[in-house]
Amino acid sequence: MSYLANNCRHLVPGFLLMVLPGLLMAADQGRLAQLVGNGSVMLRTPDGEELVSINPTLSLTPASVLKLPLAQVALSVLGEDFRFETHFYQNDNGDLLVRGLGDPFLVSEEIELIAEQLAQLGISEVRRLIMDDSAFEPAPDLPIESGALDPYAARNSALAVNFNTVNLAWAPSGELRSGEPQTPLTPMARELATQVSAGTPQRINVGQNPETGLRQAQQLFSIFLESAGIAVIDNEFYRQAVNDNWTLVYPHRSSRSLRDNLEGLLRYSNNFIANQLFLTIGAQEHGYPATAVTAREVLQQTLTSLYGAGVGSDPSKLLMIEGSGLGRSQRTTAATMMAILDTFLPYADLLPEQDDSLRKSGTLTGVYNYAGYISRTDGLYPFVILTSQPANNRDTILRLLQREIAAR
Repeated sequence: MSYLANNCRHLVPGFLLMVLPGLLMAADQGRLAQLVGNGSVMLRTPDGEELVSINPTLSLTPASVLKLPLAQVALSVLGEDFRFETHFYQNDNGDLLVRGLGDPFLVSEEIELIAEQLAQLGISEVRRLIMDDSAFEPAPDLPIESGALDPYAARNSALAVNFNTVNLAWAPSGELRSGEPQTPLTPMARELATQVSAGTPQRINVGQNPETGLRQAQQLFSIFLESAGIAVIDNEFYRQAVNDNWTLVYPHRSSRSLRDNLEGLLRYSNNFIANQLFLTIGAQEHGYPATAVTAREVLQQTLTSLYGAGVGSDPSKLLMIEGSGLGRSQRTTAATMMAILDTFLPYADLLPEQDDSLRKSGTLTGVYNYAGYISRTDGLYPFVILTSQPANNRDTILRLLQREIAAR
């Protein structure tokens, strides 16, 4: 350990501050230690040389930086070219059943493509349109289902459209309209609009009742089927799990690869996408219906195989119980996150870019984290900032790390 590192240890009693060959100015070292407090920071060069290491094994709340290990597990279990599927079945009565398999990007544009494909298959009429969400357990044990009506808290489902949300807007005249041109207003959207303040554009989730989301899905599918020339005779709501009375007529593969899904997950920190992936990881190994228990098992097993014993289940390394990072009981360390960044390097371009860094943020009340890469001409410098304190100091900490690199 350097002379300067030795002389700064007293700034954070009981913890270790180590600044290696790059050597921040003494004033910056003191400022860094003060800002980090009882947190953790690491910085390395592109070839693995350690420049800054403060409390690397301290177990802290990760928040949304957990989406990085989730993404790495998804790549390992599903593969970069994996595509979600949605299956369509018919029976002898002329009904059409839509079986969701967890596609997080079952958005309006995708539904329009599906309707056109079904029309090309020769389907011109549907007696009843039936929704099947049985591929996921009814109430997964996920913190994201905690009751909030904000769009970030949209409940997970095997069959959900537009991230299980509805985007509402109002014309200057006061008339309700869709908040996005590709999505027509459904009767369910109009009903939901009566429950919110009119006039302010907003995206809302479809509530905690699974039937609400399924009604929105059915109505949206019905509108797009009609637009494609497929008549839907009975527009009542029907929900049923597929059985032997149904024949698969069209297994639709999403137009988006796993890589596309991960880009949406990481750039927008989308919690709905996170736990759709989390549950699908379990189903890939154990089959349907997907459950939080089997997903957790596969997640932890894969993390252990990638990063060593206990990673995924040991709070002194990494404890993950879901994919969004909303669960406050979850833990990680800077050292573990640094190992994950090493593995994730080929996919660094999926991260949001800001202030010369590619980074994933993690934010809860009193938790302000970053993990990612500082971009320089000689390569990407991986860094981790984990803080647990009332003040949000992560941007100032990041600037100090960037100064350390510039001083080399």
